[in-house]
Amino acid sequence: MLQKMMKFRRSRTVLLLFVLAASIQFTAGCRYRYKALDNYLQAAHELWDFRGTVIVAWGGKPILSKGYGMANEIMGIPNTPRSKFFIGSITKQFTAAAILILRERGLLSLNAPITRYLPDYPAETGDKITIHHLLTHTSGIPNYTDNLEIVLRRTIGIEFDELIRLFKDRPLEFEPGTDFKYSNSGYIILGAIIEKVSGQSFEAFLHHEILKPLKMDNSGYARREAGLPDRADGYTEQDGVTVDALSVHFSILHTAGALYSTAEDILRWDKALYSNKILSYGSIDKMLSPNLGNYGYGCFVDTLFGRRHMYHEGFLDGFNCILDRWYDDRICVIVFSNDDFAPVGKISRGLAAILFGQPYDFPIKKTPVITNHDNYAEYGGVYRAREDVLRLVHYRDSSLYTNLLAQPRQKLLPEGNETYFFDQDNTATITFIRNNTGKVVALVYRNEGKIYPAPKLPEWKADEIIINRTITHLSPETLTGYTGEYLLHSSLDDDTSSGFSMIISYVGGNNLLADTGGGQVELTPGSETEFHHTEADFELKFITDSTGQVTGCILRLGNEEVHGDRIEK
Repeated sequence: MLQKMMKFRRSRTVLLLFVLAASIQFTAGCRYRYKALDNYLQAAHELWDFRGTVIVAWGGKPILSKGYGMANEIMGIPNTPRSKFFIGSITKQFTAAAILILRERGLLSLNAPITRYLPDYPAETGDKITIHHLLTHTSGIPNYTDNLEIVLRRTIGIEFDELIRLFKDRPLEFEPGTDFKYSNSGYIILGAIIEKVSGQSFEAFLHHEILKPLKMDNSGYARREAGLPDRADGYTEQDGVTVDALSVHFSILHTAGALYSTAEDILRWDKALYSNKILSYGSIDKMLSPNLGNYGYGCFVDTLFGRRHMYHEGFLDGFNCILDRWYDDRICVIVFSNDDFAPVGKISRGLAAILFGQPYDFPIKKTPVITNHDNYAEYGGVYRAREDVLRLVHYRDSSLYTNLLAQPRQKLLPEGNETYFFDQDNTATITFIRNNTGKVVALVYRNEGKIYPAPKLPEWKADEIIINRTITHLSPETLTGYTGEYLLHSSLDDDTSSGFSMIISYVGGNNLLADTGGGQVELTPGSETEFHHTEADFELKFITDSTGQVTGCILRLGNEEVHGDRIEK
């Protein structure tokens, strides 16, 4: 017996020594990795203007947990891992989890048509669309956030039923289950199903079934009218200057993107997806199984660095966030930024590459070369980045700018040989391509070691999309003649008595001011009746009758229009 006890003690001692050695090795490795990760993030803060919070965790334990830059510029409050950020589409993971919880309780079926739970939804499309289609963006329902009305009124509250009414009667873009196209509309419908089946609001269900059990005490449904201690303010860039971003009303985003959280709370969520505390292992497996478009339930699922990878980004005015997870390695990278220009995806993948010993782009300082600005005008136009994605290139004030249609504009700086780098992310570049006659016919976008060619659209086609940015000088009398209130009507709504207002005012100079509820923006005249937004890609055309009186207006973004009637001078 004594021999057995001595043998057991020796074995236990050896095991403890082994564990201690492994712990020391892990701790030393973490210290080395922390320095490399922090050096990278400090460079991103200084050279890419990154501000926000980052947690890099291994096995649920943070290797790095730190804030960079300011959560509030005016008050001088720095970002910390406890700062609250609006997380945009990362919300979709929680919406998907809520659906899976209801499924586990036998309250719904993923393969049932949505009309089983929402009988008022149009049967022509609703009978063909299942909950699975909504979860995986394979429903074919048009994405409502591409609607110009939503772009214009995103600072104004909207009722849940009205939100669904924006898209429920529109024809499907493809037969359900045959294709993938990211659509926030599907996750709005999922929210309606959650509320109908559970008998609770989405906010209440989320709190009681997910947030409270996981002790995610600093997360919840965002409300502008409610004070949030430690909330990070959102910022954006305009002509190289940091300014306050628009305050999006979260009823516009709802179950597709209305949550706030902290990096620390999201790490708790990451840990929960390795256990069956909230979801069964079978439900977690469904969430992490890729479908068309490499999309699972509420997250993309692919392979990166040769490892199984799950991720989702979240973007809204003033905020840009990403949650990256390498499930089998139990590595989690959380990057939250309160500046919507921050390249959070590149930052997160760079941090992961450091952990995996893979190559990555380290933030470096670049000095623009001197070029002939006469060439800039040749680059202007519209380029087809993908079938449904257009990249615009503008020449203005001796500088070159680019943006994807309806997204923020970014300044390009010359690197040489018709290659330009992004002011906010100088490792990404655009090279313009000429044919054998010297005409610009395409561009090549390079980022993170990948190449994305984009042919240039013919001028006649581009004219349908890109707005006229020439400037015409008008008299104060002409400009004053456009002032007043206009009732804008959604192109999806036949009821011309409903809509939302736009106030046009004139306070001097050559520009008009337009306000749809989110603050005034300047409109510059390109002709006597056509005006363009100084920053965004939409234009305003005033309509007159036979007597010259202004009777209405047309707002255009790309190929989409919103019409309005003048109701008050």
